[in-house]
Amino acid sequence: MNKHIEICGLKPAEDSFGNNIFDCYTSGRLYSGYEIEERSDGRFILNGDSNSYFEPFEEWTTIQKQLSEDIEGVILDIGCGGGKHALYFQEKGFEIYAMDNSPKAIETCKLRGIRNTIVCDVEHFNMLDKSFRFDNVLFLGNNLGLLQNRDFFVYFLEVIEGYTNENSNLYLESMNPYGEGFLDEDTVEYVNQNLLQKRLGGQMHVRVRYKKCVTPWSDYLFLSIEELKELLHKTNWHLNKIVEDEETSQYIAVLKKKS
Repeated sequence: MNKHIEICGLKPAEDSFGNNIFDCYTSGRLYSGYEIEERSDGRFILNGDSNSYFEPFEEWTTIQKQLSEDIEGVILDIGCGGGKHALYFQEKGFEIYAMDNSPKAIETCKLRGIRNTIVCDVEHFNMLDKSFRFDNVLFLGNNLGLLQNRDFFVYFLEVIEGYTNENSNLYLESMNPYGEGFLDEDTVEYVNQNLLQKRLGGQMHVRVRYKKCVTPWSDYLFLSIEELKELLHKTNWHLNKIVEDEETSQYIAVLKKKS
């Protein structure tokens, strides 16, 4: 039986990300989409890689493919986007829930045949029925960023404890904000200003535009591995394993509960 749960999502005029995904999928032009990221220092970045939301397993990154072999059981895919990860694990026979704050992204997931979906943002995740227990929780595709800042990171990891089992895993994907991909002059200055203001260097305050839609301003977080380890000291989770792509500064951290 399919399950569709609605808790809290973006308003139609805010759903830039989901409308891009929906338009790409329903038009069949997966390479035609775009998103304009506006950062709080005034910098605009045009992202034209909408096809990445629909990639088959063969086109996933090396580190995602490597860790996918360990993911099984009841799975929660947070920030699922177009559902590429959720669809893959569903086709492998696992019970998976695709969650996003974008109603249009979830509509796209349903069109693609994903059976269990949740419209919810991470801020309201604690409103999900407490009977849920997930064996693996995925924050793939740099979705560690959804944990925003120091305080919210610690808060959410406390919340997710109540929805996981003793041996559950969290998969957090991010990039080192002091490495490759963050070395242009404007971004180096932005990271340094963050540090001067006692923010995390990779705490990007952004909103996203597509056509007439624009998201609310929010923080999107990138952490170095050392920063991640430091934050974990304040939680009931520890770093069990980490897989890095040294060429891109990309990594996936696998967390388990402290004994």
